[in-house]
Amino acid sequence: MLLFRVAAVLQALLIFLQAILAGRFLSGGYGALSMHSANAMLTTFVGMLAIAAAVLVWRPGGGPARPIIPAVVMVVLETVQMGLGMGRVLTLHVPLGTALLVGALTLVRLAFRLGSGKDAPSRAERVTEVV
Repeated sequence: MLLFRVAAVLQALLIFLQAILAGRFLSGGYGALSMHSANAMLTTFVGMLAIAAAVLVWRPGGGPARPIIPAVVMVVLETVQMGLGMGRVLTLHVPLGTALLVGALTLVRLAFRLGSGKDAPSRAERVTEVV
């Protein structure tokens, strides 16, 4: 659980850093573009760690599998984002960057709700309660 939380927070911080680096580039700091590119790769790597951590929360941790799909979606979108950035397709790159930040913050929220008793019981748990 802790590893997933750390990975989710780190991923969100790195995505926020992407916006800062893009702003520095647009302000004339042309070296920031290479840092923006390197940070994109690091962000995607951390996203892969978040997937692994989400799987560990589920198995062997016994927690819900729920965070796995959002973590995978984030990495897929980050990969698309890198392709759009390298291809200079800024009309899609910029809004997808915004969407990724929202997605990352949603993943952080999910990470901190897991195990806190705030997440709703699964369908299987609801069925067992009725029986």
